[in-house]
Amino acid sequence: MTLFTRVSVLIFCCYSLALSLLEACQVPVFRYALERWSADKYELAVFSKGELTEAQQSLIDEIGDDVNLEVVVIDIGKMTESDHARYGNVNVPEGSIIGHLYYPWGVGKGNPFLNVDDPLWNGNLTKETLNRIINSPARKAILEKIISGESAVWALIESGDEAKDKDAETRLWKYLNEVIKFIEIPDGVVGPGELDRVATGEVDVEDVLRSTIPLKISFDVIRIKQNDPKEKLFLKMLTSFVPQLIEESPDEPLIFPIFGRGRTFDGIPASIMSEKLMLEACSYLCGACSCEVKRENPGIDLIMNTNWTKFLVGSEIIVDKVLPPLEGVGDLVGSDTRFPDFSTVPPSETLSGSSDLVSEDEITSDQIDSLLEPKIGQSSLNRVIGICCALVLGALVIFTVFLKRSP
Repeated sequence: MTLFTRVSVLIFCCYSLALSLLEACQVPVFRYALERWSADKYELAVFSKGELTEAQQSLIDEIGDDVNLEVVVIDIGKMTESDHARYGNVNVPEGSIIGHLYYPWGVGKGNPFLNVDDPLWNGNLTKETLNRIINSPARKAILEKIISGESAVWALIESGDEAKDKDAETRLWKYLNEVIKFIEIPDGVVGPGELDRVATGEVDVEDVLRSTIPLKISFDVIRIKQNDPKEKLFLKMLTSFVPQLIEESPDEPLIFPIFGRGRTFDGIPASIMSEKLMLEACSYLCGACSCEVKRENPGIDLIMNTNWTKFLVGSEIIVDKVLPPLEGVGDLVGSDTRFPDFSTVPPSETLSGSSDLVSEDEITSDQIDSLLEPKIGQSSLNRVIGICCALVLGALVIFTVFLKRSP
């Protein structure tokens, strides 16, 4: 073996070690989003003619702090040039207030099909219209399912054709029941009752759950009628950020996964839904959170009216162990040959494996804050070692180039 070959092998080994040690946070994406990603705020611009009346102010006050909505009140008689540039000319009938609802600013970033300057909704702001902005039966049902421990709730927007809608729901359940057999909770997730392991440096604080909501691989489905007036604004939130989806699939059911604090990503037309595609999407949702920065992950937040902090305590940790985990799921819809050929996979029974139940104490915000102080635990040490290996890798590359160029 020549010196160059030996050095090359060593470089490869160091590179492999560095990659293996620079691990992602082991908390699944769906749980990380629930516990640590605050929902982006929509903007509700409220236009009045003069000062708000007591009744109008009371209506706005009803919004409260639990909903991810930022209210901006604007007197049309005092609009600035920048206000006119942002909102245009707004006509407010006497005695009324007009509302314009806008997506969070980040939604339109990089989306050539969406003009974020156009309101998602506009109209007379009344108690009824405000309630439909911040609440709907479907969102309440989704909230209950997420808080009960569902990894994600798949919202199926009906096409209006009962045969198509029923077929889409049947296939969706079939695929979910199949792909769940190939996914498991990432190793290394630590329950909130094991905080002493962080203090001793055994685990990293990023791998510790911050609530005792059941942790499990489980999905549910909810159907929403396309023409339901109570869901009209919710459906606009779901579909308007991907208008090309409606244009290209106008007469078929659409499926959206909803997880975390009401987060979703691009919907899936029923016509392209497949077991492999569902496996990719579910593997992303249930895989280790490779990037803790919310902006680097796909999706948008929907308006949800709830105090999430209140729900993030007081249950049990359930870790369902299924088959060995799939590794490195990347693009949600890209072609990837790492997944099994389902035509060759023998049929098996629906997931019903035993669960390990561990009672955990509730975690407090003070405990979390104290643990966020700098500590070098095992995972942190691994990252440090990984960086050192990367530096060694660079040095060896330079050394190798020098040897090859030496006479």
